[in-house]
Amino acid sequence: MHTRRQFVTGSAAAIGVACSQPPQTAPEASFWSPKVSENIGNLEDRTLRWMAQLGLKWVVLQGTDQVDSAAKGYWTTDDISPLRERCTEFGLELYSLMIPLKWLMSPMLAQPDRDEWIDKIGRSVKAAGEAGIQMVEWRWSPDFKWGDDVGYYSTPGRGGATYKSFDYGRVADRPPFDDVGVISRDEMWARLEYFAKPVMEIAEAAGVKMSLHPKDPPVKAMRGVSRLLTNTDEIEGFLDGVDSPANGFTFCQGTVTEMGVDVIDAIRRIGGRGKIHHVHFRAVRGSVPRYTETFIDEGDVDMLEAMRAFKEVGYDGTLVSDHTPNLPTDLQGGTIGRSFSHGYIRGLIQAVNR
Repeated sequence: MHTRRQFVTGSAAAIGVACSQPPQTAPEASFWSPKVSENIGNLEDRTLRWMAQLGLKWVVLQGTDQVDSAAKGYWTTDDISPLRERCTEFGLELYSLMIPLKWLMSPMLAQPDRDEWIDKIGRSVKAAGEAGIQMVEWRWSPDFKWGDDVGYYSTPGRGGATYKSFDYGRVADRPPFDDVGVISRDEMWARLEYFAKPVMEIAEAAGVKMSLHPKDPPVKAMRGVSRLLTNTDEIEGFLDGVDSPANGFTFCQGTVTEMGVDVIDAIRRIGGRGKIHHVHFRAVRGSVPRYTETFIDEGDVDMLEAMRAFKEVGYDGTLVSDHTPNLPTDLQGGTIGRSFSHGYIRGLIQAVNR
């Protein structure tokens, strides 16, 4: 039987020995930090100030129709440099530019002057690289529309918010668009590769990542126009067919959810190849032929698991909130809804880094 004094003395000695040993530290976990940013349509003071207030550092400029103010049909470094300086005023870096859709219409429709436009776009990508832009986004969508003419409509959401929903049945029997006509699948693929191969060569030489958004909504055809890249197999097929370090995708998590595939597996498959160049981190409930774009916390995908998957593949590019429901009291650009998304995104990043 130990006396109380012996117990205390022995315990103190044990503590002294323990304290004399070097502290045992767990292996330091790598801190993952994607470039949390935002798609914006302008470089106005209030837009850039909002980004700076959220703690964002990188600008993904989608509103690029006015960059070529002289209407030359291409960008020069003189066109781009003032945009970078404008962002710098707010402590931000201009990371990405979007190719204007009107520049792509001739290549998408295989018009006689498409080679001229491909040359101009290549010239623009080269200028972007020279001006320090790291990524150029693009879309292959001659039927790029977002209204009821392609099956979208509004539905009520929580607290009086308005959600955007899609139902292919609303447009399945509508005639082709007058300005686009009927385009077969084989023809659309041929046009895509005809454009992409020379442009990727220029981008690779310029050190610019090209990021292509998959089709949204991801239906096989829309009013006579065959739609490409509507599933992950086609996405990987395009990556194989146009094999270049510059070639990659905007992983729009909403669009991939709409495809009805395993989103976490898709992140690992495409991200594991290093082919995710940009991320739209948003939520959707349902899939083609009917779905609804929701707030970031009420979609079908486990957003924490998605964020973990992006960390697992070592994704280090830009990540934005993208679509959010409309709020009756929202500000220009949906900044209240997007601010909610960004708080959620920051929380998830902190969680996966624990």
